Order: sequence, then structure tokens, then C-alpha cells
Amino acid sequence: MSDSSIVKSILSFHFIKRNLLTLIFLCHILGSSLYGQQKTLGLTKHLAGSTETGYVLFAPMYCKTTYLIDKCGKQVHSWKSNYSPGMSVCLLPDGNLLRTGISQDTFFQSGANGGVIEKIDWDGNVVWSYTLSNDSLGQHHDVYPMENGNILVIARHVKSESEAIAMGRQPGTMGGTKLYSERIIEIKPVGKNEAQIVWQWSLWDHIIQDVIFSKPVYNIVGNHPELMNINYAPSQSADWIHINTIDYNKELDQILITCHNLSEIWILDHSTTITEAASHSGGKYGKGGDILYRWGNPAAYKNGIKADQKFFLPHNATWIPKGYNDGGDIMIFNNGLGRFPSYSSVEIITPATTSAGVYNSKLPYGPSKQKWIYKDSIPENFFSGFISGASRLYNGNTLVCVGLPGRFFELDNKNNIVWEYINPVAADDVIGSDGEAGGNSVFRITYYSQSYNAFKGKNMTPSDPIEKNSYSYSCSTLLIDSVAPKPLSLIPVQHSINVAINASTSVSFSEKVFKGIKGYIYIYENDLFKEAILISDSKISVNDRFVSITPATNYSSNSRVSISMDKGCFKDSTGNEMAAFDSINWSFNTVKAVNSIDINAAKINGIYPNPTKNTFIIPFDNIEPKIEILNSIGQLINCVGKLKNNRELEIDLSGYANGIYSILFNGQFLQLIVKE
Repeated sequence: MSDSSIVKSILSFHFIKRNLLTLIFLCHILGSSLYGQQKTLGLTKHLAGSTETGYVLFAPMYCKTTYLIDKCGKQVHSWKSNYSPGMSVCLLPDGNLLRTGISQDTFFQSGANGGVIEKIDWDGNVVWSYTLSNDSLGQHHDVYPMENGNILVIARHVKSESEAIAMGRQPGTMGGTKLYSERIIEIKPVGKNEAQIVWQWSLWDHIIQDVIFSKPVYNIVGNHPELMNINYAPSQSADWIHINTIDYNKELDQILITCHNLSEIWILDHSTTITEAASHSGGKYGKGGDILYRWGNPAAYKNGIKADQKFFLPHNATWIPKGYNDGGDIMIFNNGLGRFPSYSSVEIITPATTSAGVYNSKLPYGPSKQKWIYKDSIPENFFSGFISGASRLYNGNTLVCVGLPGRFFELDNKNNIVWEYINPVAADDVIGSDGEAGGNSVFRITYYSQSYNAFKGKNMTPSDPIEKNSYSYSCSTLLIDSVAPKPLSLIPVQHSINVAINASTSVSFSEKVFKGIKGYIYIYENDLFKEAILISDSKISVNDRFVSITPATNYSSNSRVSISMDKGCFKDSTGNEMAAFDSINWSFNTVKAVNSIDINAAKINGIYPNPTKNTFIIPFDNIEPKIEILNSIGQLINCVGKLKNNRELEIDLSGYANGIYSILFNGQFLQLIVKE
């Protein structure tokens, strides 16, 4: 049968088909829940390319149990504590668990208070416990175990309002009657419940202000990035700095900290004595306890503006180990709260250095941009405004903890998710049943290889999954990708109005897609059949995750256009076919065309480059056109055009995700621009 005969048959039955498509679509949704038993807790994905061996350690927030699971999502071990985590936990080479806990002291009114540090052996016995929590000093967030047995600890250090003002802090900017400074303390465990402080660094020794000449530490802030401006306070709260993670580089003898409320990371010299750490000279790098390097927000040291900010309330800056991919670089979980739209990303930077551990003093500190950024193809789908972390694995993959929803996933070197796990433990150690939603927060996770010393001589036989009533699965079945591609965004967006009759139409999918061997895409106008395009037709083009559809003729003006697709029009790399997509899920209303007469009103000569990496140019010869940009879900993005040579309008998309964007000209659709 010829293609034309097939189309005639379709025309005869299209009214029946439109009703059936809705039924098929609903049956597909119901079938996936009634018969497919899609896992929602525990292991949800395990594809070829993940780290097949090894274990993941995590301590659910507001719970007293710490868990160790294998890559098949089964529990290998657990530890009980008398405290909820405050916040970090790690496994020492001797098999003891180093765990922070929340003390009963409520003096510090801020997030992630801890106060308790304890070691718990493999059998659950507390072998050492130390409390660092009083009205002056309180452990919070993170600790780091050093090879010599000592522990680096983050501690809040309280200053009264009068002490802060005496040092030049502006009154009324503390959100209360005290200001929290920060200290890094190195302690040596002694006995069962004591510790000796062997080294410390205090931020209060390294501040500067340029507001009141008569106050101490007055100087030009922009000339002294090694000091912290006491009046840079975007959060206007007592918790001024809010360090949330600490890492240590033994080779450089340097400490890396993440300053959440400043949207910065800092590097400090650990080679100093306690006296040198309180000064501006001494140590291996000659600068005492001054900041050796900082990055993420140059406005914090008056070497940039808001637009130069790269980090947005980040967490978990760590050095990537030498010998790993990008070894020696720094990986950060950039939470993204405060940028528009809000989304999270995992990023790598290579600090600008003149030699090992010596940072280029050119301001603002380099590099000018990140070396690598991972974000979701629809950025808002990957977001945790607080907590979270990421780490590089020995096989080159990246392990990510999306903290707020308790989601863990592993990326391969092509940014494909090859392993995913949803924490099944909620607050107060309530364990959920599979089929329920997750939403169970975790501060951070840590991966340990099967050969890690802590596991020698231990029983590592996995038991059942943690989640209750876990749906039946095995790692071998999860090695097969059984998830079909699905449309994530439509252009024009569903229910759009004022869409030009010559507008392009496109779909972005959840993964890379290919044309199927059968099926049609159907176009209707005002519920009347307009056109059926065979999937093999050149009017349907595929580029990675993006599909463009070009009808034979323009749409009619002032019409309601709807589009549907047959099951199997598109498939993924493993052959999973998309479900039928009904026209009730994609419709829009048209207006007149954006034609040459309209364009000539501003004399637009052509938009280039398209695709673009970051910026594109709209040339014009007459009146500057009113240009607006919509993202793939129809949101107007905050994108400002910049005039160049008075006859070119430059639009910068560098702050936005790769994908397809719509250009509106004087309120009407003009064309698509692809950012790649």
C-alpha cells in the first residue's frame, strides 16, 4: 500500500482515532501504575557503566541510624546513635564510624547545629564521644578525619553585637544581638570523652572594613581579598558566613571550606602554627591565616558585581583526588538558590596557580569560568536549595546527592544517569514502603570501594533492601534500560496564545531519541484534520533530544492548533518506544504570521549564530526591535539585550541551560534559537 493510500485510510477514521488516542493515553498511565510497579524508593536505576562494586554511606536527617548499602540497593550494615546527625558522617579506615550529632544546647539559633562528635565501632559501641557546644563555641555541619588521627572541626564562634560594632560592623545588620564568626579547630581525641586542641584558625583574626576610619582593621577592601569584609552581609543575619563543608589536601597542607551565605569557597594554609594562623605571615605560603584563595562571588571582596557571581549558596567543595579524572581540581555542588530560574548544578573549577598551592594573585581570582558544569536538560528538574554534595569516583563517574529529596545518582562521563537510589528513611527513623514518595533529606553521601580497609574481616553480606514491601527486582534486570522516552517540553508551550501561523514546532524528550520505523504525527486545526506526517518524512527532524516538526503549509490565522503522535514515532538507544501522545496534551492558538513586512519594520537582517554556544546577534537597520525570549516551558527568561555598534542587538544565554528557546518579536513568535 502506498503512502497516499495510508493517508486516505487515516482520513476516513481520524474522528474515531482522536477518541481512541485519549483512551490509549489514559490506559498507558494506569497501566504503568497498576502493572509496571515502578520503584519509588531504594534502587530505581542500575545501568551498565556504573561502579558495580563498593558501598554508599548515608545518615538520613532527623534520624539516629546510619546506613551502608551496596550498589544493588541492599543494606550491608547500620549503626545506631543517641543523636540525629549534625550533619556529617564518615567511615574511618579502622572500621569505626565518625559521626556528628545534635546536642541539646540550643544557644546557636541557626541551621545544622551539631555539638557532638563520636566514634562508633562496627558493633555499635560508642568508643569515643566529645562535646563541643557552649555559649561561645559550637561544632556544626562537618568534620574531616586526618590520617594522623586528628579531626578538623567547623565551629561557630559567637561575638556580641557590641564586639562586632567595635570592629566596624554596621549596626542593624546582624539580625539580632550577636554575630556568628567561624573557627576551624584541629582536635586530637584523648581517652573516651576528651580532646586536645592542637591547632586552630579564627576568622575574627582576618577581617577588614572600609566604612569607619576610626575603627580597627580599616582599609580598602578591594585591595585585600585575603581578608573578609565584615560588612558584606547579603543574608543580614547572625549566621554571617555559614561554613558548611571542610576538606583537606595533605600534599598542599591546605584546607578547603565552603562559605554558604557568601556563595564562595576559601582555601587556608594549615601549615601554620596557632600563632601564625592568627597573623598575616608565616607558614608554608607566607601569609599566615589569611585567605590564600577564594572563588565564586568576587563582590564579596569588592572585585566584581552581582552579575559576576558564579556560586549560589553552594555546598561540599572538595579536591578531586590525584589520579582521578580532573584530579587536583575542585568539585562543588552549586545549590542555585537565588539565581533565576532556581536550579542546582555540579561544577568543577581549576584554580589559577603559579605553582603547586600558590594561587595567582590577579584579581578577581581565576579562572574566569568553570571547567565543567552538569545540570539537567530541564534545569529546574534537578534542584536542592540546601544541603547536598557530589564527588568524583575512581572510574571517572560522578556521584551526586540531591539532599532535600534524598535522591542519589551516578553520572557517567557522558552525563548519563547510570545509577539512582531514593532514600527510604524519613524523620524519626520512619521507613517508607515502596510505591510511596521519597522526600527524605540527606546531608551528604560517601562512596567506599570494596577494598577499603574498614571492610577487612567484616561480614559484608547484604541483607534486604531498607524500604518496606520493596517491589521485586534484581540488579541484572535493572541493567536493562526499560524506561521509554517521554516528551518533557513543547514549543509552542501547551495552551500558548498569539503563536504566529508560521511558527516552528518542536519537542524536547527526556533522553536522546531516534525516529521509529512506523507512525505518524497528526496536526489538527479547530478540531479538523489538517495533516498527517509520516515519521520518516524530512519534515520531521531529530537532533539529539530535540525534534522539529514543519507542516507542509502554515497554520491558519486565529485557529486552535493541536498535535498528536502515534506510539513508536520515537525510540531511545535501547529500543524503548514512546507512548502515544494525544492532541489534548499539545494545543495552542495562532495569530497572523510574522512576515517580511513585520520584520522590515525593524529591518532585521538575519539572526546568527544559530545554534549558539552563548550569545547571538539580531542585526537591524531601523528601530530597535522589542525582543523577548521564552525557555522550553514557556517562561519569559530574564535576558537583557546589549546594543553593539548601534545596529546589532546581542542576547546572552550563557546563564541558561542548553536547549531550544523561542524568540518573540514585538510580542509575536519570530523563530527558534538553539543553545548547545
